Amino acid sequence: MPLSARLLEHARSRPEREALVVAGERGGSIGYGELARRAVAVSAVLREVSGRRDGLLAVGVGNSPLFAELFAGATAGRGRCAVLDPAWPRAQAEEVLRRLRPDAVAADGAGAIAEAARALGVPVLSAPGGGDGRDPRLEEALGAAPEDELVPGPGEAPFLVGFTSGTSGPPKAFHRTRGSWRASLRHGGEVFGAHADDRTLVPGPLSHGLGLYALTEALYEGACCITLPGFDADAARRALTGHRATRLVVVPTMLRGLADGAPDDAPDRGVFTDVECVVSSGARLDPSTMRRSMSLFPRAHVREYYGASELSFVTVRHTPPGADPAAEPGAVGHPFPGVDVQVRADDGTPLPPGRTGTVFVRGPLASSGYLWGDDGRAFRTDGAWATVGDLGRLSEDGELHLAGRSGGMVITGGHNVYPGEVEEALAGLEGVDEAVVLGLPDGYLGQVLAAVVSGPGAEGLTQARLRADCAALLPRYKVPRRLWAVREWPLTRSGKVSRAVLEDWIAHGDARLVPLPDA
Repeated sequence: MPLSARLLEHARSRPEREALVVAGERGGSIGYGELARRAVAVSAVLREVSGRRDGLLAVGVGNSPLFAELFAGATAGRGRCAVLDPAWPRAQAEEVLRRLRPDAVAADGAGAIAEAARALGVPVLSAPGGGDGRDPRLEEALGAAPEDELVPGPGEAPFLVGFTSGTSGPPKAFHRTRGSWRASLRHGGEVFGAHADDRTLVPGPLSHGLGLYALTEALYEGACCITLPGFDADAARRALTGHRATRLVVVPTMLRGLADGAPDDAPDRGVFTDVECVVSSGARLDPSTMRRSMSLFPRAHVREYYGASELSFVTVRHTPPGADPAAEPGAVGHPFPGVDVQVRADDGTPLPPGRTGTVFVRGPLASSGYLWGDDGRAFRTDGAWATVGDLGRLSEDGELHLAGRSGGMVITGGHNVYPGEVEEALAGLEGVDEAVVLGLPDGYLGQVLAAVVSGPGAEGLTQARLRADCAALLPRYKVPRRLWAVREWPLTRSGKVSRAVLEDWIAHGDARLVPLPDA
């Protein structure tokens, strides 16, 4: 059943039930009745602004009840929603909006996204005087009829534009159909333990894929989604206890943060016994994090999923409470219901179990492709099959084991980062001619971004200066945390910079790398 129809159903059957709660002193909440009423207003305003039923609203607000209203309203009927990251710098937001050409933008009136929209002449829905409050036009439309707005849209029609990092330039934009999400939502209870009586804590950004799907899943089931203004381990622990959360949806970095600060001397020894399910994605849980998570949430089923923005869910690994958390290296579980996985050789021939090759996926969940940024390498299709170039092998019982990510992509704190994008930004800074970005192992983030730079002014740079300059061009999670300068690059036989040698120099503290001073 479509999300809009489910939302209307929940609004009529239990209008006072909390749909979304933002924990903390400056938080807020909204019930299903009010959420449906306000989603109707968003749908009506989008139709009025665009002049048609399939208008496109670009949403660039943070975690708040307003985010849920905008997303639910923009995707009702034939409407479409593009979910922007509110942390994007002005230049990046403007380039995305120039390519996207939405009918309207909903964003903080004083923020970079709203400024970019105004510069391009795109109508902006925002509260007077800035902030992420509601636009007067949305208040005026609160009398719109739910039956006219919260109607199902065709399954084959696109409803969501998402963004994923490219090797260079602005984020790549992909689009998904309603049918692809409906197919996955039908299996929420079976695969991810999602039910109507859940209270799901999503401490990360709702604008990212993991958080957006978790919110949608909760609204589909009629459950309560709890979030934070921004991730903070202490605040997340308080929310787990104060709101008696039964489910937790996180990336591994957040799990490590929750475990690192758990108070051992508390009466319950920092154990959260209300949590019955932990859903993790963004990177595979390492054995240490898995063990700590099972101690922190002793009654929880841990469900990890492997997927990609372009492919959606591919496999799921389920570890019940009390089970042995050990797993073979790279094991990421069995295929999601309705999804087929195949491993192929370079010539396209399917490989038998145990042989490593490129992972291809077939099923109803994959995206419809890119609006822009398709370089033919990151996401490829072959008939009904698709791949993002990841390498892996299948076991005899059909479990997928990943061997690595293609293209050197770095996963840091659950975010996918292509080094080329960061290298291009660094190389454009004053005093820097060339840059190489690497992903180094990190106990907290999984991988940490490190950069080596060269140029006439490289050795005179400071970490603070380089990070500040980078932050004006890139989201914070793409800014390198470890920085060195080098006078002479190690090269391969073909004349390319040897990343392997650089990693060796870093590991052994080679004097040819000069650490940049803090300030």
